Amino acid sequence: MHLRFDPDEWRPTQGHSRLRANTGRLKPNSILVWDRQPYRLIEVRERDHADWPQNYRDAWVKHGMPDPATWSYRPRVVVIQLDDQPQSKPLHLLCPDSTYWYVLPEHYWVCRRCQEVPPCRHAHTEAVVERASERMEEEMAIQPGVCHGCREPISKRQKSFTFPGPNLIRPDLGDGSAIFHTRRSCYGSLDSYDKRWAAAEPGRERLLYCPHTLTEHNDGSSECSSPACLAEGREEGLVQHAMWVRHHPQLKAGQGCWCLAAAAA
Repeated sequence: MHLRFDPDEWRPTQGHSRLRANTGRLKPNSILVWDRQPYRLIEVRERDHADWPQNYRDAWVKHGMPDPATWSYRPRVVVIQLDDQPQSKPLHLLCPDSTYWYVLPEHYWVCRRCQEVPPCRHAHTEAVVERASERMEEEMAIQPGVCHGCREPISKRQKSFTFPGPNLIRPDLGDGSAIFHTRRSCYGSLDSYDKRWAAAEPGRERLLYCPHTLTEHNDGSSECSSPACLAEGREEGLVQHAMWVRHHPQLKAGQGCWCLAAAAA
């Protein structure tokens, strides 16, 4: 799996690792970055299912109530302490098990003025503002009928996806003008716009994401655990699913899968 980094996301300029607690590679005594400062990891421990906060319980129900002991979004308690203040009171953070952490080597540096791990807050903000200005110039150059991802014209023979409603990149182009190629090289831009489109209105759900499970049968057909998966503008082949299952008997392709065989019987 390749991680997609937001260019505006803060990350250390010095050498570091990016690890998750659920991989088992995040060890006690590691140096983690929290709020742009170095902290020493004391421990990572489970939180009893009966003691989960309501927002985690709601998310758990929404994801189909998977096994609480292995669910990747279950809350875990991460206990950390400022690295240069061993007598300070530890922080107890409640984070999803899949949270990524920036891990520094034993020899690291901080800004002598603000004591933050570089880039300092003001330097990072200036870089974000500069990139935003550059993106605005690029976006204002987009013409009608042009892919908003690669900025190339979309021919009649090319597959594309158009989002309904106002154009969130070029509002002046009118409703129904945000269009993207569906090819692999443009999918990252399409996916990013889908997230932005959903966040534009309260309660709006993404068009190209389904929080349910897609089952792919060995005969090439597929089905989602949600009957409404392909409704409301969703297109098969473009929709990402939270879970994906392939029903190949004993991992052997070319044979029927057990679920279809049982249905036929």
